[in-house]
Amino acid sequence: MSNATDTPTVGGKGNYDESYARFLKAYQDFKGECPKGVTLKLQKSGARYNLLLQFKQPSTGKRLPKTANLECTPEGVIDGVKKAKLVSEALGTITSASEFWDWYDKTILGKNQIENNLITYRDIFKQIEDEYFAGYNRNTGRKRSRDIASDLVSYETAKEVYFKLFPNWDEYPSWESFKAMLYIPLQNGEQLVGSKTFKERYYILKAIAEKSPNKEHLLKQLEPINAKQTQFRKKQRIAVDVFKDWWFKTKQEAYTIKNHQHQSCRHSWLWVTSMAVMYGLRLPR
Repeated sequence: MSNATDTPTVGGKGNYDESYARFLKAYQDFKGECPKGVTLKLQKSGARYNLLLQFKQPSTGKRLPKTANLECTPEGVIDGVKKAKLVSEALGTITSASEFWDWYDKTILGKNQIENNLITYRDIFKQIEDEYFAGYNRNTGRKRSRDIASDLVSYETAKEVYFKLFPNWDEYPSWESFKAMLYIPLQNGEQLVGSKTFKERYYILKAIAEKSPNKEHLLKQLEPINAKQTQFRKKQRIAVDVFKDWWFKTKQEAYTIKNHQHQSCRHSWLWVTSMAVMYGLRLPR
């Protein structure tokens, strides 16, 4: 008997012969990665096999298989596990059956979207990075560039530092990972909610959600959260006369430094501080 006779016809996105063994092995290896309540199911239909998701459906309460636009390939199995996690999360947060099925059609089946529109955090971060460097400095109007060190630092502190809080950039955006990132405790032990960090994390998550296929679901979860900053650092103040006294005293001391390079450096920094005070400049500028 030939291999073609022994090998089942696999549905989903086409027929596979020698690939069937690899697909079946992937199915056996990864189906256990699905969350509780949502599983992968390999269902036979006539002479064909189809890869489906099986879960308790909101409209009936019955545990039934449901098409999920999955290919019968090793890659399709991995995609199925990711979709199973999204479905599990949606079942726990979406209470309306009609809303769930609208979400399922858009996010899992890709209706009204480009096929395979499920994109990962890595894809979204790249989009945000490209948009950032395609923009302009809000203070000078100069176009941003990856070749300018200050632009790179600004991007890292405003965007990338928050992206790094996600442990797996190859996951699909989900409320579970959003929530985990948002509520990471502050390293200094201070209260998180109400801090500037909490506010900035929140708005980064909104930007990520806007580019996610499950945008409506994620934004709905973020909506009730109050991200208003209520904690502020105490500002340090110094009278102008006190500053002038310090400046002249330090200037005189600088002339006593024997190392010429250190003396020159001290004078340079005194000039910087005087310009900052005179023009009200922030030190980073």
